[in-house]
This record gives sequence, C-alpha cells and structure tokens, in this order.
Amino acid sequence: MEQCYSRRDALKLAAAGLCVLPPEAGRAHGAGRPTGVPPHLPERLAICYYGWDWITSALPDEPYGDLERAIVETKQRGFNCVRPEMGLNWMFDLQGRRRGRLKFLDWIPGASFNLHCVDGKGGGEHDVFERVIRLFELADKHGMYVIMTEWEYQDAVAHTADIRVRDEVIGVPYNDRLMLLARHYDRLLAALKKRGLHKRIASVELINELNSPPIVCSAPTEPGQTFAEWVEGKVPHPGCSPGQVRELADKAVVFLRERHPDLLITVDGLAAGPGFSQLFPQSAQIADHHVYSDGITQAFFRLAGISPLGPGGSPDPAAKPFRDSMFKPNPISWDEVTRRATHVRRGWWPIAWLYTNIDNRRFDRWCVEHYPEHRQRIKDSIEGRFRAASEFATAHKLPLVVDEGFIFYPPLHSRFVTTAEGREGEEFGVNAAIATGHWGVMLSGYFRPNTPVWKDESQCRWARSVNARILASARPAQNS
Repeated sequence: MEQCYSRRDALKLAAAGLCVLPPEAGRAHGAGRPTGVPPHLPERLAICYYGWDWITSALPDEPYGDLERAIVETKQRGFNCVRPEMGLNWMFDLQGRRRGRLKFLDWIPGASFNLHCVDGKGGGEHDVFERVIRLFELADKHGMYVIMTEWEYQDAVAHTADIRVRDEVIGVPYNDRLMLLARHYDRLLAALKKRGLHKRIASVELINELNSPPIVCSAPTEPGQTFAEWVEGKVPHPGCSPGQVRELADKAVVFLRERHPDLLITVDGLAAGPGFSQLFPQSAQIADHHVYSDGITQAFFRLAGISPLGPGGSPDPAAKPFRDSMFKPNPISWDEVTRRATHVRRGWWPIAWLYTNIDNRRFDRWCVEHYPEHRQRIKDSIEGRFRAASEFATAHKLPLVVDEGFIFYPPLHSRFVTTAEGREGEEFGVNAAIATGHWGVMLSGYFRPNTPVWKDESQCRWARSVNARILASARPAQNS
C-alpha cells in the first residue's frame, strides 16, 4: 500500500532530496537490516529505556550522577541503544534561546520512592543542553546509539522547579506544540552535527505517545492551557479529529525531514490498531509503538480499587480490606499524598498513593500466585498487538521499533520482574518483536540504571542473554 501525500508535501520532500515513498518494511527474523535503515546504524537495536529520569535523577549520589558509568554499565548488560528524554523546552525558550541551568523538583515529596521513572530526590540543577551533548559524546566514545524522544507535555514538565518556565511550556497553544518541538529539535540536531555526533542518532521521535491527541490539538479558538488545567487533565472539548492530529504531526515531521534528510524521523508510541491507522503521519519513517500487556497489574489495581493514569479519582472504599492486606503499617492517607502532589497530573495520584503504602513483598507474592490465571491473557494481548503493528508496517513498508511496554508498571522496589513469571511476561514481548522482524526492541521498561535490579547479577545475566538474542535476530537461523 502506498502512502498518500499532498502535492505540496511531495514537492517539498523532493526539493529536500527525500524519497516520497517510505522505506521498505522491517522483514522477518533473520533478514538483516530493514531497508531504509542507514548502513552506519546497527542491524538491530537492543534498547534501554532511560526516560526523563536520566536528567531528574542525576545528583552525584543518584544513578545518573555519573553518566559515563551509567552508559558503560548499559553496554555491559548487552544494550547498544538508549532512549532518553531530550528536554527540548528545558534547553531552549520559546524563541530558541539557550536557557542555561534549570532546577528540578522531586515528583511527590515522600511519595515517589516506589515509582518507576519519578523517584529522583529533586534539587538537581543542570544545563540540559550541555547534558544532552555529554550523553552523545559518551555514546560516541562507547559505541552506543540514541533514540531521541520527548515526554515534556505528557509528564516530564512536572519536574520543572521554575514556575515561570513551567507555565511558559504548558501555555504554548495546543496546535503549536509539535512544531515548537520540531524547531527545537532542529536547533539541537544542528548542534550535534557541528560536533560530528549525529551518527549516534538511531532515530528522532518527535513526541512520546501521540495517541494522547488532546496534548497537541485543539480548535483554533481554544485558549492556551494553564498549568492547573494540565494537572487536572482538562483538555479541549470537543477534541480534534484524528485527521487534524495527523496533519499537525505530519507538518512537523516534514519540517525535520527537509532539514535533516540523513536522519530517521518519526513519532512515538502509537498503539497498534486505531493509533496507527488514524494518527500515524504519512511522512514518518519508522512504525514506532508501545505494547503493554493486559493482565496481572491491572487485576491488582481493580482489587485495590484504583484507576491509575485516568481521571485520578479517590480509591474505592469497598476495596479497603484487600488494600489493608497489602499495605505496610501506618499508611500515608490519600489526602496527604494528594496535598503533596499539586504539580503532578491527577492521573498519577491513585498509583502514587497505592505504591507509597504497598508492601512490595506482598505484591510480589500475590503476582506470582495469580500469574497462572492471567498468563494466557498476557501472552495473547502482547502477541495480538505485535501482529497488528507488523501488519501496518508491512502495508506501509516501514521498519518497526518497540521501545516501551510489556508488563504494566509494577512498583519500583518490587522484585516480580526478576521471578520466572515476571521474566516470562517480559519475554513474551521480546519474542513477539523478534518474530515480527522488529529493528529495535526494548528488553524491559523496568531494567535500567536507576532500578534496584540493575545491580542484581542474575538479572544482568538474563539481560545479556536476551539482548544477545535481539541482536542476533538479524542473522539467519542456523539449521540444526
């Protein structure tokens, strides 16, 4: 299936020396580098999820305080690629001027220590531009690659200590946000090219999870969002059509492709199915998606009476007996946690409260005991989403990357992912990605430098083994 371009976009791409047709699809296991992936990039990417925490958990005594050590350890565990937040609005203001050093907050004081990605102590102060340049210098030194991405409008902005910067970023009109990110990317990419570091770029993701369209699209008359509205999750009504979201994304991708035809430009995180078919911009060069399984943690949330990452309502009182059986003594009250969380999206409040109070050993024991009940659903949900993504990529002749997902968000200090059951749940995703010829594969969202299991030698051996399979999947299987 060919993609459709307007005549204007086709002429713009052709004038920039770009092929109007997308690259050929990622091919099945053992088929080498997908067509369209430049020859200086690896045949396969084994991706380590760095998130935005590589900036916000970077005090001297925190896991990313010594960035070179983090990169070296990542390579030692078999990864050849990292996926970090670029902090574009942290490095540039709205006019494209360098901001210099910024201070960063903790997420929810006293209630973030058991949450993946947001457990930083706060109080760090960084020049984010210089930190990103340093990351690329280290990637070049140690032979690593970087998937560039952006979470600021989704969650990362909550770490910004300067209220004026926070308000400025959120106040950008919805319909201008993607192009603002594209212009900031252009500035950063030019700086990387000036330093000869652009060969370390695996791909450029314009934004994380475009399948949250209210973040980036509204009616033209809609006023800019306030930070308080962002916290409350108040978005334009009625929302934009998928076509309007896709058009905004396409313009921003075309902008970057015109200026950087040597790089792979895409958007990130689209769920297989409606996300791809309705929102994917026609000019994007990689079918990049996320796959979270249905099953074990969602079942736990239902029993605990919470709905995380939704409207952020208070916990169901009827679920109190189950929660009490899973909680540590003297739990922090819901009112107290939400009082401390006024700069964090409400959708996070239920899971923050639950995981602040949970006894991780009880959670692990419950997951192991109940895993058999949910095993088939976990497997089927993962494999079905990979099949849908593969069908889309094949039809549109695009390489495939999965760089977030699998088991849905366990507590940070849980050890469930190190059990045989937890590892199997993650390997369902890896196996499905290999079987569908993915160019880039994330091992697990819960194994990275600021997770307690990063230093667990048995987990390190598992990671090296699975990453070796990912990297070897470009080669033809040997006949026995």
